[in-house]
Amino acid sequence: MKGHRTLWIPGKAGKLMIGYSVVIFVITLITGLVLWYPRKWNKKTALRNFTLKIKAPFARLNYDLHNVLGGYAAIVLFVLSATGLVWSFNWFSKATYCITSGGKELKPYVLPQSGTLHIEAGKASLNVLFKKLKEESPNAATFYFALPQKKEEVIRVSVVHERGSYYKTDNLFFDQYTLAPLQGSGAYAGKYTEASPADKLRRMNLEIHDGRILGIFGEIIVFVCALIGASLPVTGFIIWFKKKQNHSLHLRKS
Repeated sequence: MKGHRTLWIPGKAGKLMIGYSVVIFVITLITGLVLWYPRKWNKKTALRNFTLKIKAPFARLNYDLHNVLGGYAAIVLFVLSATGLVWSFNWFSKATYCITSGGKELKPYVLPQSGTLHIEAGKASLNVLFKKLKEESPNAATFYFALPQKKEEVIRVSVVHERGSYYKTDNLFFDQYTLAPLQGSGAYAGKYTEASPADKLRRMNLEIHDGRILGIFGEIIVFVCALIGASLPVTGFIIWFKKKQNHSLHLRKS
């Protein structure tokens, strides 16, 4: 995870390097799509842009690997890049939320606080809270409890409704003395079913990014498209190098 997010570079440098590299990749992806899109739609252009000539010479096969596979994977790669940039840049995260929510501002994730007027009564029983939550969500896969360390902190409970799913989770908060439910703020706070469409989409960000949102089928698609994305700089460099060689050869002959 550290390698993926920061290249194992400490501080903000690694995160910025990854983020701006993805921005450059998105720009290259969009300009590549413009070049890939046929100016005229006919049988010849369709065959050239949508089919691989496996038995073609190496230069032609390399071009098809770059052009055809890149075209097929472009939409998925764009989604992977956009969901990744949500974690890289705060401005991108806020802008994405603003667009998906119809102009609303992304609220920071802030925990509520327990009321300190009931300290003398002592901490409430977790068994009582667990029983209550179990009755409300009998089919929940997992209950995670984060216990308070300070007198003003709350009991945090994550109720996971589907095993392996991150977004189908209720993030709830309770007063550690009275077990009174408290309201937090931010896209991840509260019950999933009560979240706005924009908040639900933000909670889905991780599972969209790694394909889990569509199960094993989605993970396979992301895996294949990620391999294609990794091949694009290689096949693109070969195309550039071949053109440079041909240009140099032409200059020598002239």
